[in-house]
Amino acid sequence: MSTPMVGGLTDDELAAVLRARAAAGEPHVLVIANKFSARMLTAATASPAAWSDLGVGDIGPDALKVLEAAAKRQQVQWIETSASDVSELDYAASGPAIRAIPAQMRSWCKERDKITGTSGRHGEVDAATRFEVASRAGWRCQFDGCGENLRHHFVPGATGNYSYFAHIVASSKDGPRGNEVKSPLLANDPSNIMLMCDKCHRLIDRVAPERYDVDYLNEMRQRNVDEVRRLLDTLRYPAAQMLVIGGNIEGQSFAFDERIAEEAMWLRQLRTGGTRAEWFARHGSHLRASNSDVYWLSLFQLLKNDRPRLAGLLDGTVYGGAPRPPLAVFPVHGTSVLVLSGRLIGDSSSAHIFQFHRDQVSGQRGGQWAWPEAEPVPANDKFKIQVQRHANGGEAEACLRINLTAAVPASDLPAHLFSDGKHEVPTIEITVDSPSHRVMGHPADLDLFGRAVDQALQKLQDEWRVSKVHLVLIAPVSACCRVGQKMQARHHAEFILYERRPSTTPGARGEFAKTIAISPTEVTLLSTGESLSIS
Repeated sequence: MSTPMVGGLTDDELAAVLRARAAAGEPHVLVIANKFSARMLTAATASPAAWSDLGVGDIGPDALKVLEAAAKRQQVQWIETSASDVSELDYAASGPAIRAIPAQMRSWCKERDKITGTSGRHGEVDAATRFEVASRAGWRCQFDGCGENLRHHFVPGATGNYSYFAHIVASSKDGPRGNEVKSPLLANDPSNIMLMCDKCHRLIDRVAPERYDVDYLNEMRQRNVDEVRRLLDTLRYPAAQMLVIGGNIEGQSFAFDERIAEEAMWLRQLRTGGTRAEWFARHGSHLRASNSDVYWLSLFQLLKNDRPRLAGLLDGTVYGGAPRPPLAVFPVHGTSVLVLSGRLIGDSSSAHIFQFHRDQVSGQRGGQWAWPEAEPVPANDKFKIQVQRHANGGEAEACLRINLTAAVPASDLPAHLFSDGKHEVPTIEITVDSPSHRVMGHPADLDLFGRAVDQALQKLQDEWRVSKVHLVLIAPVSACCRVGQKMQARHHAEFILYERRPSTTPGARGEFAKTIAISPTEVTLLSTGESLSIS
């Protein structure tokens, strides 16, 4: 006997396979059927040495038409069995076969439809139960991965198709997953009924009932009910405008999934309100290496083009007088762009910064934008402020080093900042005990880091009164944005930003080079002197 087809065949699939087998010289069919499902085998003769097993299939209108035609030619044999699973039965030991006739097969289909509820029978499911089941499902099919909208079947005055109410434990003891005691007790119990489209209902009851047992369907139903409830609960959350600061970084493409980002917003009790994401500084894949002058010239032009739109999002003019929603900021870009973006956004409670966790396990809600679930609450002194060199008085320039993802040695700094083993200008460092790209692992981390930046800026500007700060920043994307936000909170000095350029020597670290300067009123591209107003 050949290996049966896995998973079961739908009505149209079964009809097509039966026609193909007949055309290939196997016109004879053996049907092994219980009360609700049927298994098909084919052969060249009525008494073969071995049958070719097609597996379980749904005898619907198409397959029934093929079987009726074969029965008229006396080519269909039928075995009735009381076994609940016909897929693994030994046909030789399943009892005597009878020659099937069309009337007998139509009668079997009619009784099968009554038992499975696929005929529209609904007497045991009353109106209150139907409403409860449908509303818990959001009027959509509850089968995993389907979700077909069935709402139009329940409009007032319409004739409802009650076959969409599928029993987990069959309402008849003879049905799929039926039980002599539980079937009558659970026939009208909402917790035992799932809303399903016709295709999925046939799948669990007629195509592959052996694959969908009671426990499996109960778990499926509960997952669906929980998910629908959660989705509807998000309607209570305030709407926020999704803002993506995204672009390729050193040739690595950046793919942004709005659905995953929206899930991360739900975890922060925010929702999108139905609007699409806005983008800032989204450059093309042709801009790959930040050590190229073309990269910065093109990127600076892009910043100029995007600045008015971002300003409109921030001051609310793009909303035509409607209240401005908060921002949900998703940053993945180069350090300088992220700091500038934070400076433009400002230090406001209406901006929610999300952190991209590249090691986060895929598949969980919110994906890589969700905070790791098992991360402990950080200590209040997690972010350390260390003065590497104090100001001697009257010095106009200083350096702020932020080493969070890696401990960059001072010797890597440009010579005008560090040479001959000493800092050339007053220097403050913000760091942690163990620098890592996982340093921002808890929602409290961003707030604690913001406080550390506040303290460092206070010393630089209020105590040392410097007018220029050289900013060398090695930190996660959210921290880069936060530094920029903290600039606007004060009447800040001019900040000179640095980025490490890719090295042309394999295994060597690239040099830090100046990129842009951010003053209280403008941002300047240092390679050309071109400026852009940000006041």
